[in-house]
Amino acid sequence: MPTIFDYQDYRKFLADYYEEHKANSPRFSYQNFSRRAGFLSKSFVFNVINGRKNLSRASVVKLCDAMGLSKSSAAYFENLVYFCQAKNFPERNFYYEKLTATLPSVSAPGSAGQLRKDQFEFYSTWYHAVVRSLIDLFPRLSRDHTAIARMVNPPITPKQAKKSLELLLRLGLISKRKDRTFAVVDKRLTTGEEVRSLAVQRFHIDTAQLAQQAIRNLPQKDRNVSGLTLGISAEAYGKVRELIYECQKKIMDVADKDEKADRVYQVNFHLFPVSKSVDRM
Repeated sequence: MPTIFDYQDYRKFLADYYEEHKANSPRFSYQNFSRRAGFLSKSFVFNVINGRKNLSRASVVKLCDAMGLSKSSAAYFENLVYFCQAKNFPERNFYYEKLTATLPSVSAPGSAGQLRKDQFEFYSTWYHAVVRSLIDLFPRLSRDHTAIARMVNPPITPKQAKKSLELLLRLGLISKRKDRTFAVVDKRLTTGEEVRSLAVQRFHIDTAQLAQQAIRNLPQKDRNVSGLTLGISAEAYGKVRELIYECQKKIMDVADKDEKADRVYQVNFHLFPVSKSVDRM
């Protein structure tokens, strides 16, 4: 089975561990697994794998011992458990940082663990997408880290620009030409839904803060900020979401057909409740 560092769901890891041992030893059962780990309930591991029960710290320790995990693997498993069981964004973000820190430092650039780490970095840090768009607009700029850094607004450092280029290159989102410039490659990224969701949350938080800075620092002609306060039903909310989605597609069509592009813009759509619903009062 894959190494634990390739997993983003501890229940999937436990399920694969069980299936592998069952295949090698037909007598191996959930009951054996639970007893080996010192659980009183014969069905404890089965219920954990199927999402009916969560793991406590004591349970994590027992399972790590039962599976004979190394110190680094056990540390990763423990943080993976807390990450998957986290109830809110701050907790998930906290344990994902710890999870990433427990990845082996010798991970090869093309390994699943390193790839996931790179994908998370791209999704969660706002300026990587900006750097990629700048390369698309001004290919010759990609040889000059300082020039790229200055083009980003708010500016980033040349070191950040350099690392961003290296990240985009590792992910296959850009390719290097013979003249040492870079070209954008049309390639989609895929990563686990839980990790992607967390990264996108971080991205939206960062770009919302950028919008605040734009309101304060940019002249009105360079920004377009508007808002609506609406009293609507859940059904109307769904319709508004569809309208926003359709609007996004039309904006992308405009951008795709624009042959005179000379600047990168960030377009945010925010739709969220600012009051409680009647049935929750």
